[in-house]
Amino acid sequence: MSDDTARAAGATARSATAADAEPISQTLARAFFDDPLICFILKDVAARPARMPRLFKLLFELGLPHGACDVTTGFEAVALWRPPGKWHIPFHQYITNSPAFLGIFGIGGLGVMGVMDRIEKVHPREPHFYLQAVGTDPTKQGKGYGGVVIRKQLAVADAQGMPAYLESSKTTNIPIYQSLGFELTGEINLPGGPTLYPMWRKARPKA
Repeated sequence: MSDDTARAAGATARSATAADAEPISQTLARAFFDDPLICFILKDVAARPARMPRLFKLLFELGLPHGACDVTTGFEAVALWRPPGKWHIPFHQYITNSPAFLGIFGIGGLGVMGVMDRIEKVHPREPHFYLQAVGTDPTKQGKGYGGVVIRKQLAVADAQGMPAYLESSKTTNIPIYQSLGFELTGEINLPGGPTLYPMWRKARPKA
């Protein structure tokens, strides 16, 4: 994210709309193709390529009403945020979206809900902006597009004097998030699965 390619190209981020669902889901699926958490919850390697776009489309559609999903102009990078007080996905939304949820996870859906519950148990309760997912197309990684899309909501958080939170699923991404002001706060160890790294960005004084 420190590379100036995106800046030189004039890349900017905008709020996503419902019409962006398909390209956004495809970008995130490509970005997360080797993500430890996604590979853990989508264990069927053969089915994973088809199910990943459906998973990210569902996450995007669930988050879209909150107005905090952003994308760069050419869909190089996507950030799915949840604003303060909206980070938790209530159980009734799992029920409402059960056909899509079961279509993605099948009989493993209950196990996935257990994983999500374990992650949510350590989620901060203090009001904050939650970076639920961020991904850059593999062909554009390391060129600054991720930083462009993340900074859009960080500017909103700073304007409101609010902190931000995320869970990194790769140790290689920790320095990137640190460069944006996030600090490592511990580890989330998933039984039989990967370790996640929660990171917190302190509130900045309102301008």
